[in-house]
Amino acid sequence: MNHENKWIFVSGAASRTGHAIARHLIEQKAHVVANFHHHRKGIDDLIEVFGKDRVVAVKGDVSSERDVRFMVDQVKKYTDRLDGLINVVGSYLERQTLEISLTEWRSILANNLDSVFLMCQNFYPLLKQSRNARVINFAYSAADRVAASKCQPYHIAKMGVISLSKTLAKEWGKDQISVNVISPGTLFNSVIKTSEDPKDYIPQERFGRYEDLWPILDMIFREDSTYLTGNNFHLSGGYNL
Repeated sequence: MNHENKWIFVSGAASRTGHAIARHLIEQKAHVVANFHHHRKGIDDLIEVFGKDRVVAVKGDVSSERDVRFMVDQVKKYTDRLDGLINVVGSYLERQTLEISLTEWRSILANNLDSVFLMCQNFYPLLKQSRNARVINFAYSAADRVAASKCQPYHIAKMGVISLSKTLAKEWGKDQISVNVISPGTLFNSVIKTSEDPKDYIPQERFGRYEDLWPILDMIFREDSTYLTGNNFHLSGGYNL
């Protein structure tokens, strides 16, 4: 797969999943706008390896409207279009409903859902300038179920991400912008695991790896994948089906 000359924004690119995605895209010749909030070391590492012409570091809180608008202005200094927007950032809280404060509730919704809304809404003009832009929003493998046991605000936010993504796929189809969701199950470095032994609950008997993302990611960004939109791709090894 070759993403040469494509400009792709990746949120949370300084660490973990966002960092791995950014590196993969850069290795495929893309120009990556790499977002970070507090710590940028991971992005500096990418710049050291691939150079400033391939990696643009942009600081900002994706749940802050002011910061998102600032990031849009920063991106415009380098390109007049975005060929891809990948919203990875999120935070997790696992508690029973009576144990969650309103502040915690709002924080989880802001980090996981408001951020996707703000990023999509504000980067839309740049996405529209691309010939066939792709938006990928991250949920999780159980987010298409109505109820959750211990992570209500997170679950509700990720349900919202799926709903919002499908809505945008309808609204932006006329602009040749595709919007899809990737919903991972338990990755090797997930904060919460049902068991430390994947054989206990994952049909394929292993935790997910970053490399498992690449077939879906590359398929979405293929030049001939323009009709692929409004999907929620489960990536869970059979878990949560």
